[in-house]
Amino acid sequence: MTRSATLAVVGGDIRQAHLAGMLHADGHMVRTFALERHPVEGCAAVSDLRACFAGVQAVILPLPVQHGDAQLNAPLSNAPHPLSDVLDAVPAGTPTLAGAVPFWVHARAVQNDLHLIDYLSRDELAIRNAVPVSLAKSTVSDRGMQKKGTGFCQSPLSAGFSRAACGKSCPPPDRFSGC
Repeated sequence: MTRSATLAVVGGDIRQAHLAGMLHADGHMVRTFALERHPVEGCAAVSDLRACFAGVQAVILPLPVQHGDAQLNAPLSNAPHPLSDVLDAVPAGTPTLAGAVPFWVHARAVQNDLHLIDYLSRDELAIRNAVPVSLAKSTVSDRGMQKKGTGFCQSPLSAGFSRAACGKSCPPPDRFSGC
């Protein structure tokens, strides 16, 4: 049996709303903040930051965490929220996840004794994100893995052109024009 957690999902776009819904579907108690334009069924929409964060095991902030000049990225919110206010409301020691975290946010998290994790900089996200992105960019032809005339090989599992992708020995490229 999995252990249920109380989590706060804060701001962001439709991806955050879907995340809140999936976490709820997995049996977690989820509180949302700054998602007023897209209420999530089964999740408690809370308008007070401190009430939203009281007793949570983790806070999940959006990707990117910042919009404009130090505002929480919250396009589904009815009002702007200074990111510093959000960080100041998170209880000390609470694991806090966010994406594309600028330096000043890291510094504020240290000042507030928060355990901040920038999930965009984690290898797990980079690896799991690379496959769908590279498949979308892939232009491998039916004739094979090597693009003619370039000396570079392209694999559906590489984000671009790579000599290592096909294992062939190709001459060095002439700047951007290929071999």
